[in-house]
Amino acid sequence: MSFWIITLVLFAVAALFVALPLLLRTGAGSYASEVMRRNANIALFQERSDEFEQELNSGNIDKAQFDALLQELQQNLLADAGAPAAAPVSERQTSKWRTYALPLVLIAIMPVVAYLMYSEWGYIDDVELMDLFQRTVSNQGDQAESQELIVKLGEVVQADQNREWAWYFLGENFAALGMFAEAEIAYQQSADRLEEGSEKALVLGRVALTKYINSEFMITDEVMSVIQQARALNPREASVLQLLAADAEERQDYEEAIEYWRLLVQINPNSPQAEVLRQNIARAQTVLGQDVAEGGPAIDVNISLADSVQLAPETRVFVTARNAEREGMPPLAVVPLTVAQLPATVTLDNNTAVGAFNLASADTVYVSVLISSDGTANAKSGDYRSVSENFSHNNQHSVIELEVSDRIP
Repeated sequence: MSFWIITLVLFAVAALFVALPLLLRTGAGSYASEVMRRNANIALFQERSDEFEQELNSGNIDKAQFDALLQELQQNLLADAGAPAAAPVSERQTSKWRTYALPLVLIAIMPVVAYLMYSEWGYIDDVELMDLFQRTVSNQGDQAESQELIVKLGEVVQADQNREWAWYFLGENFAALGMFAEAEIAYQQSADRLEEGSEKALVLGRVALTKYINSEFMITDEVMSVIQQARALNPREASVLQLLAADAEERQDYEEAIEYWRLLVQINPNSPQAEVLRQNIARAQTVLGQDVAEGGPAIDVNISLADSVQLAPETRVFVTARNAEREGMPPLAVVPLTVAQLPATVTLDNNTAVGAFNLASADTVYVSVLISSDGTANAKSGDYRSVSENFSHNNQHSVIELEVSDRIP
């Protein structure tokens, strides 16, 4: 409904661009034009009469000739200053039609033509469905609302089975009511009609999730096939990664779960969900015994790039941990990246050591992110760098947030 209200308002504004000049033309504009014309005629009369007097004074014409010429000039001025001669009725009607009726007819025809053209070449069907889609997104567990939307969207896909997004939102409403068998069918219908790309990957993620639920929370060969299709289109499709992480956690394969959680954190490292995922990672690492007795300290570094920093995707990035008490020594741990991989979350631990000393060899450390213009790990003027404060890792898991925004002078 709001679409049509906005359309009517825009049409009214467009009509004013045509109507206002017509109104002005019949009002002050016409009067001003008439005054200007008469003033010009008076000025011309005065100029001509002055010329006649000069001719009389110079002897080029006599008094009788002067009087005759002046009388003729006065008559012409009176004719021009008076009411204009009426045009024939047919000409006046034609002029009036061209001036007023034709533009008004065009104003009336314009919305009809625009609607017919939009119906033929536009996306009016999708616009009409936006209300149903928005209601689905905004629905907060209202079962009656979901049931009503299922009926309305069901009528849409019965009328036209090629409406891929109607199928998708039909699946969303089925899932909201716990009707996962029906939801799987609707999601699959949507996926079958979408072109290859990230949108299809998203819908395939829903297909995989409903198949997983319908198979009693088992990743069967059929479920894995759908997962592989989705990841081939988008390796970082969130719903697929969430499914894989949840299944790995259910099987107590915490190393695999951590891998998927870290990928999810990289999608939006500053979101509240990312913080929950980091807590999941920390708990899983505790279960795995990644402390001093097992694997030593670990630092998760969440790296983001400020919007103001625009760099080539292939530019090298170095994430390092250094001994805060022994400046100038080689780094204790290094993970290389490129700008194209940012934002990202990397883990610095004893396994990422690059020399004789690892992370466990220092009590107090600091972490830095260097974006190098020449691809070397040595900071220099023109590079971008962000450095943490000094901290003690205490041979446990730590999380550091670093945003790269400052350029080295």
